[in-house]
Amino acid sequence: MPDLFSRTFAKFFADRGTHLAAMIAYFALLSFLPLTFLALALLGLAGRADESSALVTELQRIFPSSSVSQIVRAVNAVRDNAATLGIVGGAILLWSSLSFFSVLESAFNVVYGRPNRPFLRGKALALVFMIASLTVLFAGLVVGTLGFGLLKRHTGGVFGSPFVAIPLSLLVSTAAAFVFLVSAYYRLTNEKLRLRAVLPGAALAAVALQATFQVLPLFLRASSEVVALQALGATALLLVWLYVMANVIVFGAELNFYLSHGRNGEDVRGLA
Repeated sequence: MPDLFSRTFAKFFADRGTHLAAMIAYFALLSFLPLTFLALALLGLAGRADESSALVTELQRIFPSSSVSQIVRAVNAVRDNAATLGIVGGAILLWSSLSFFSVLESAFNVVYGRPNRPFLRGKALALVFMIASLTVLFAGLVVGTLGFGLLKRHTGGVFGSPFVAIPLSLLVSTAAAFVFLVSAYYRLTNEKLRLRAVLPGAALAAVALQATFQVLPLFLRASSEVVALQALGATALLLVWLYVMANVIVFGAELNFYLSHGRNGEDVRGLA
């Protein structure tokens, strides 16, 4: 096991994993506003105000709340000026939201030593992936809100207890991260992969991401002493946090590659 992780880390740095993570974090930050706008707009059109609040609350739990609050204010400003924005502006928002999924594809292809798909095909895949992600998010918020209310009502308020609600919330969010990572590793990588080949990295990354979510308060407390981060504001905090999570995602892909290639006696790139 130590050798597994040491060789995976070696390949991670050989592939410039930290650079790939920086690329993912940057485009994730650019995509955050349009993706949040699209999600809240869909919930608004469906008349699901409760789920909109639940989405914002969950985002503030996962990311620095001040950063999310600024983004939500920007989203509301865009929504208030939707008529002025027009079709062209909406298309630009949609296009920019695809950047995150496109850059994930590029990073995974670097890990596996594969070329990117043709431009239009890659964007089409990113569009499908984005629509699927928003659909699952929408369904999950609706089912989760209704299901939690029903469970709380029919169990005498047991699910309202923090001893039950907190572990259940952790379990659900970890499962959601696992499903997203499995689908991303499996579908975005330009290589024919077996589903079981992406499970180890997705499981490790999902657990690691959940751990990063739990240490967020410590990060915010520590960052309050860093003058440079405070001077740059909440956006810088969000970018740093996205960078940490992006490193976890790239490392999960590296682990999947090593388990499916390195143990079969094949040459692992960067380690020969």
